[in-house]
Amino acid sequence: MKNRTLGSIFIVAGTTIGAGMLAMPLAAAGVGFSVTLGLLIGLWALMCYTALLLLEVYQHVPADTGLGSLAKRYLGRYGQWLTGFSMMFLMYALTAAYISGAGELLASSINNWLGATLSPLKHI
Repeated sequence: MKNRTLGSIFIVAGTTIGAGMLAMPLAAAGVGFSVTLGLLIGLWALMCYTALLLLEVYQHVPADTGLGSLAKRYLGRYGQWLTGFSMMFLMYALTAAYISGAGELLASSINNWLGATLSPLKHI
């Protein structure tokens, strides 16, 4: 296995697992364990299916083809735009989730280490 492949695997695993772990306890608190377990299994099956579909498409193009050019080839110009917008939206959502989770963790860590309480800034 090449270094690039292993790095790519870690990037995908980190982005998909990380943000979900921050949001899962709060999202699952109201519906109960059995419903949450059913949703997790259903979403896992959906993600496996879409990953296999994407793998099937990637088998028929050169190795250096990106997702945008793949979308343009099979879905046209509108599909390329929609794919780009979806990826950009995903990255913004992940950034917001990480900033929110990291901000709370940082504030509690500073409180534990230094005994200083950080409060949100007030608008003037």
